[in-house]
Amino acid sequence: MDTMPKKTDSIATVEIHTERGAYFNGKGVGLQEILTESEFKKAACCTLSESFELSNTVEVSNADGVSGIKQVEMLGLSGKYVLMSRENIPSVNGLATLNGLSNIPGPMVSAVQLAKGAGSATLGYDGLTGGLNYQMKAGIKDPKLFVNLYSNQQARSEINVISKSVVANRAINHLYLHSGGQYSTTDMGNDGMADMPLSQRYFIADHFQIPGKNVELQGGVLAYSDNKRGGKLMAGSKNEINRDKNEFQFDFSDQHAEAYSKIGVFLNKSGSTSIGNIIDVSRHQTTSVLNSMLNRKYEAEEERFYYSGIFQKKSLVQNRMNMGMTLSANHLKENLTNGRGDSFRINGWQKTAGIFGEYTIEGSKLSAVIGMRADYHNIYKAYITPRLHAKYLINKTNRINIQGGMARRSSFFIAENLPLLINGRTFILDSASLIQNQWLPQEKAWNYGVSYMNNFMLFDYPATLVFDYFETKFLSQVLVDRDQNATAVYINSVNGKKAGKTRIAQVDLNGYLHRRLSFKLSYRWINSQQWLNYQFQQQPLQSVHRGIAALQYQTRNKWFVDAVVQFNSRKRLPYYSSVSHTAHLGYSPNYWIVNLQVRKVISQQFEFYFGGENLANVSQHHPIMNWQNPAATDFDAGYAWGPTNGITVYAGLRWSVF
Repeated sequence: MDTMPKKTDSIATVEIHTERGAYFNGKGVGLQEILTESEFKKAACCTLSESFELSNTVEVSNADGVSGIKQVEMLGLSGKYVLMSRENIPSVNGLATLNGLSNIPGPMVSAVQLAKGAGSATLGYDGLTGGLNYQMKAGIKDPKLFVNLYSNQQARSEINVISKSVVANRAINHLYLHSGGQYSTTDMGNDGMADMPLSQRYFIADHFQIPGKNVELQGGVLAYSDNKRGGKLMAGSKNEINRDKNEFQFDFSDQHAEAYSKIGVFLNKSGSTSIGNIIDVSRHQTTSVLNSMLNRKYEAEEERFYYSGIFQKKSLVQNRMNMGMTLSANHLKENLTNGRGDSFRINGWQKTAGIFGEYTIEGSKLSAVIGMRADYHNIYKAYITPRLHAKYLINKTNRINIQGGMARRSSFFIAENLPLLINGRTFILDSASLIQNQWLPQEKAWNYGVSYMNNFMLFDYPATLVFDYFETKFLSQVLVDRDQNATAVYINSVNGKKAGKTRIAQVDLNGYLHRRLSFKLSYRWINSQQWLNYQFQQQPLQSVHRGIAALQYQTRNKWFVDAVVQFNSRKRLPYYSSVSHTAHLGYSPNYWIVNLQVRKVISQQFEFYFGGENLANVSQHHPIMNWQNPAATDFDAGYAWGPTNGITVYAGLRWSVF
């Protein structure tokens, strides 16, 4: 548990009796937002994708009204533009990008580091809008056994088990087991459609660490299985999908297996010179029926290999140099078919070899990291991606960060947009943009931004104010256009003046009103313009304004009360028809989300929690357009702007054995 019995600040020393949840880490050249285990406990459910309720940096929303897939956004753009990694190993990518975070159990994560903007050159040339790195619980001080149980009134339940063992004097092994699912559903709109899919998910992993004086070794394996069923319910049932061939059905299955290792070799006694080696191999398989009425099916397989070798040398004046190389290869097979004849197949390799270098200069006032990558891709040939991060210390409590860089990514344009194919629309791919009849051009963008952080005293207690502004300017972009008409989905690549631009500003204020009462206030503004229907428009299904207010109070006998209020401004809906736009003027309503949780720490071994989410009972009753006719061309499940299942009441238990 991340507690702070005493917090020592550069301004003053103040006694604090509340837990340290989220905070901003300004020790390095870059500015990171750190989410700890204590922060995750404020939002008890359930997966990593559902653990950002208190964050404006990462926004999570329903991708559609059928699949239950959570769409992740950062800097106003979808999660596919975020470099997601596990302990600095790129891992949630390719076919796993869309649903990968939903298969990482939140109670098994010890911390998440969020970094906005183009990240370190060492991790790769992608990551247009930022980096999300998560760490599994793997510490020497972890309990020998940890069990987390969760259940809510909507028949969702989870069990998580972590077992730690000391294999030798210094070697540690962690075994992770998870099972969870949605075993019943709701029909808030009385349209006969399941508001959330029935699901079953399994996760298993093993991680070991072998420390040493000259060589350190870490490694492990993980695998997960996720199966979802949605669509038309059996009459009078909430836990059985109608299997009549004349009724709409949705089926989705993800299978993932991965093995990895990290080997660090120290070349001198001080440890200032070292070589790090990272190897990761994975296989991912997706099978789905997106619309049974059209026989629209999607099947895909992907094998990935990744290697990174890093040489690091620190100098006596605190400067240091990193350089190295990366090798990656992934083989992708995709097959999208339906009864209308529009289909797409792919069977090919993407291979990349790259070198990188970073030089860090640390001064008393000004510090900087200058990075550069040069990569050669078997399809996109040679390219360079520069990165720059700088920090200026105004004084002991004020700092400014400036950063900029270019990033690129290959588009998995079918897998990344599966929720937008749960409809009756015709799928239209801009074949003129294809390279070698299989791949679209890489997406390329410049990202630059500035951040200001101030640590100060508020009512005699420490507080932190952070303001930042970022822009992402695309040079080449893959767009999904549902605004041209109501019966087609257009996927095409644009560049030059048609490439989009996203601007985002955010301000966060964290602090204490009392030694036992912490607070967080956050506001975020987004202007994300995309070339849709032959004009620039605000990105659909995105709130321009979003605010969060959170309070946590801790009593002397370790009761924790967390309250969160979230405001979401109206969202532009994709064009559907003149009738629908006359009714709702093309926008969703503004809405508020209110969550409340109470947690009691009984002892070092036991704690229980209970609470409610969406207590204002906000519910979108009809996220599916023309739900009466799922075989029609204007049937579309991709109009989910908010919650679909109303109030959720839950309870859980955590048990630790030391």
